Amino acid sequence: MDFARQVELAAFPPGVVVTRRTIPEGHVFRAAQPGHGLELLLTRDALRMYGEGPTVALALEHLKKAAQAGLPEVGGDGTYQRAVFVGD
Repeated sequence: MDFARQVELAAFPPGVVVTRRTIPEGHVFRAAQPGHGLELLLTRDALRMYGEGPTVALALEHLKKAAQAGLPEVGGDGTYQRAVFVGD
């Protein structure tokens, strides 16, 4: 399933934009709305250990819960708080 469809099915609150980018350490997912947001890093070890499908679903669920509770403010330097999901 493509990422845009997964985000659509996750049903984030209105105005929350979810993106994904790949970095050497794994995938960074970001849920953002003006002035607020949260990132979640899924490490390569977590992806290998648990599989991409389940880890993406977990990442989206975690970000959705954070968005429903109220995303933290973006730092004055433009940085986002980041959570990390690692393999055991």
